[in-house]
Amino acid sequence: MRGDSLLAPLAPPTQLTATFLAASGVRKERVLFWQAIAIMVWIVVISSLATGLVGILG
Repeated sequence: MRGDSLLAPLAPPTQLTATFLAASGVRKERVLFWQAIAIMVWIVVISSLATGLVGILG
């Protein structure tokens, strides 16, 4: 479940992953919780990469 949520943006869209998980019987609360965690992690990763790239390129 954790891996599905964290890696979902790399393959199918997050909305599809959440729908598939909910349809497979995972409780909605768990799906929403891990989707929120995944969104926060991706925000930090992309922001860090963008900040580093701006720092390198000036």
